Amino acid sequence: MKGMQKIRRGKSFKGVVSYVLAPAPHHKTDPMIIGGNMIGLSVVELTVEFMRTHKLRPDVQKPVWHNSLRLPIGESISNEQWKLVADDYMKRMGFCDTHLRCYVLHDDEAGQHIHIIASRINVLADGLFYLGRNENLKSTRIIQELERDHNLTRTKGLSLPSTPKVRKTGRNEEMMEARTGNKAPKKIIQEAIEAVLSFYGTITIEDFVYELSKLKITAKASIASTGKMNGFSFEYAGIAFKASQLGKAYSWSSLSKRVILTAAVEPQKIADTELPEEELVAVERVTDIEDEPVFHSPAIPHIEETNTKQVRWLLWVPYLKQIIQALKATGLSILKPSIKMKPFHIVTPTQNTGDKKSLAIIKESTTGKKRFSI
Repeated sequence: MKGMQKIRRGKSFKGVVSYVLAPAPHHKTDPMIIGGNMIGLSVVELTVEFMRTHKLRPDVQKPVWHNSLRLPIGESISNEQWKLVADDYMKRMGFCDTHLRCYVLHDDEAGQHIHIIASRINVLADGLFYLGRNENLKSTRIIQELERDHNLTRTKGLSLPSTPKVRKTGRNEEMMEARTGNKAPKKIIQEAIEAVLSFYGTITIEDFVYELSKLKITAKASIASTGKMNGFSFEYAGIAFKASQLGKAYSWSSLSKRVILTAAVEPQKIADTELPEEELVAVERVTDIEDEPVFHSPAIPHIEETNTKQVRWLLWVPYLKQIIQALKATGLSILKPSIKMKPFHIVTPTQNTGDKKSLAIIKESTTGKKRFSI
């Protein structure tokens, strides 16, 4: 049994559903839905069901997952057996029962095969997203296992590469083991790495480091300034080893096939744009608020406080007429005073017993003092 050379991912459910359900001249029978976990039977019904999952995660650009499983030429199995094989395949690939999918059978001269269309978005796990790392190699391995477990014709799969070498312990380490009765640190690290990888199969780099730390082994990632991962160094009981000292099996080129390097989280960039709409509305409201009017007494002339000198000059205006009359009575002039004068001091108007306003102007001269009353 073979799968697609490359598993397809796409944006449009309608396109792929229309393709797999459309009859073609080379088909012996019309395409038929034989399994899955969906209710719909037509292109429209299936598309509507799939699109509902996409609404859970509209940020996902390619929610469509598509692959096919093909038997050798001339072979066929029952629909029920196809369903068992497809369900087992999807489970081993990492899909849950709450990932919507459908199986469509095609029967033609090239051999019986089914198309599997699935949504990568889980409908019941808060939109949990199927990532499917290294899924093409994983699919090939799973297909070989399905052929064995379901008694199908065994086809030639990918040739597995030779196992990388593990560096053996040296003579000094063997002597130390014989003397102390304890394993050498190098062997402890090698066995711990093998145990973690054998148990998990594939594991993220964070979980890999964490699992080794539980075994009292410190794994330090060597990352270049460019962000490229160079490999690990390991330390146990205060003794550090480079990956090259443990063997090629522990170099990054070997570990990267099973230890997944997660992408670095990029800092969020906030665009230098306008304020949000609600904040703009609030700012406009604050801007439109008028200041409360200040009460001014009608008896006191209101003067804008532009500067102090201007204010002091304006305070003289109501009394200029009286000042000029007083100066004329003494033969003096504002423009050409005949004697040296000191500044006038204004005494604010007061009410006397006769309810008459009086202005007292005091003039001081070098010869003496005179008082004029108006």
